[in-house]
Order: sequence, then C-alpha cells, then structure tokens
Amino acid sequence: MDQPPASATPESPPTAPRSWGRRLFLGFLAAVGSLYGAVVVYHLTTVVQPRSDPLAEEQGFMEECRQMCLKYGLLTTGHIENDARAYLHKAGKKDLSEGLVAILGDRSLTPQPTMTHPLLNQVAPEFELKNVEGQLQSFSAIRGGGPAIVVFYYGYGCSHCVAQLFGLEDDLRHFEELGVPIIAISSDPPEHTAEKYKEYQPFHFPVLSDPDNRVAQLYGTFTPATMDKGELLLHGTFLISPEGQVLWANTGNQPFIDNKSLLLRMAEITGVWTPPPMTAVTAD
Repeated sequence: MDQPPASATPESPPTAPRSWGRRLFLGFLAAVGSLYGAVVVYHLTTVVQPRSDPLAEEQGFMEECRQMCLKYGLLTTGHIENDARAYLHKAGKKDLSEGLVAILGDRSLTPQPTMTHPLLNQVAPEFELKNVEGQLQSFSAIRGGGPAIVVFYYGYGCSHCVAQLFGLEDDLRHFEELGVPIIAISSDPPEHTAEKYKEYQPFHFPVLSDPDNRVAQLYGTFTPATMDKGELLLHGTFLISPEGQVLWANTGNQPFIDNKSLLLRMAEITGVWTPPPMTAVTAD
C-alpha cells in the first residue's frame, strides 16, 4: 500500500532587516564599550601624580617646629620676636659687640666650612620677586655686581623659623661695612610680612616673597612631593662672590646663626681676610 507523500517542511521566512532604531542602539552600546575600554587602559598605564595634602603638610611642619623647641627646652609664648631671640640664645648665637676689625683680626677663629651642594662654584640662579611693598626686585639689581648673602627661611610660622633674620639684623652693620647685602626669601606673601613688620620690628634688608617656592627649588631648599615622599622645605644660606658664583652653602632643618663665620667667609671671598695657616703637626 502506497504511503501518502510526506508533507514538505515549510521554509523559514527571510529575516527582516534591522530597524534603524535598533542599529542606533547597538552602535551606542559599542561606543560605550569602547569608551570604557579606553578608560581602563588609561588608568592601567598612567601614573597618577600625588595630590598635596595641606593639612598633613602643616601638621608635619608644626611637629618639626615642636621637636626643635623641645630640643632647646623652649616654650612658645606667641610673641614671635621674643621666641626667636630665646631660640638664638639657646642655640648659642655669639654676640658680635666688637667691631669688624677686631673680628677679622682674631686669628683664633675658624669659620664653618661649606656643605656639599650642587650649586657650589656655579653661577647663582637669577630671580625677581616682590618685596614687602609688593614691588619687584631682582637679584642682580640688589647685588649690583658685588657679593651677596642669600637666605631662605620658613617665614613667620614658628619661633625658630624667622630667628636667623633677627640675628642678621643685630649684626647688619658688620655686613654693611663689608659691602655685602643680605637678601631673605620665604613663601610668605608680602602683605603677611608687612603685617609682621607692624607687629614686630622691620628688617633693614630686602625680604622677598617666593609664594610657589620656585626660587627655593632652584637653590635646592625646596623639593616638591613625589609618590613616595612629601615635599621638603629647608633653611638655606648661600654666599655669593662678586662674580656671581656660589662659593659657600649651608642647608638643613635649622637656620644658620653663626654670623661670625659668615663675616669671615665673606671677607675671604672679597679678599679682605685670609684664613690662618694650618699648624703643622710634628711627629714625636
């Protein structure tokens, strides 16, 4: 008996073309995926620079000041000049009541040697900064083709931060007699220094404002923050020759307050003083 013919399998209807709306939606998803991938690649390959934490930096700075005061047994009174002079006394600053001739004639004195510094025997970096009156003053104009002393200090933040400037003011007549101008630099804005001048005494040498520590960085007394370390700010004193070279340098966490050494070294640099000869040691 013949089997009835199998019914033919119906063919699938042809796929309808995608609508424009669906195409746009899929294109949008592809764009979002590409953007996400680019963001992931960026974060995996880009080194993110550290953000400065002002509160942490301020706390670290104040802790450094606190430790400095503890070292010398000092208590902060809130009166910057009195605290600064107490620091100078405790730190052993010598009184230079004698005249310059007597200081230079004392052959028993041995001035402090220079520290190692990248700027030694190099031309001192030029700069132009605002003074207390808000007027721009350049290093070359103040120096006038002669020698100079450049001091980097922390500002009016604590008892020892500005102490070096009070000490230099006390002995300023000796440096003026040598013909050596003093230039002090900190990140304090001019108006802040002007307020402190009214509250305490003014200094009779240029006090300049380096708000972003750009000049301090040129002289190696400021190092910006990195991924591993926070920013570093140091005191610094530099003796500049008449030719504009750095011939002596001192940097560190404490201000340099040995003005007698500065006078002798500047007198040596300007040719009006020679160090005593080394005493020969004879064998027994």
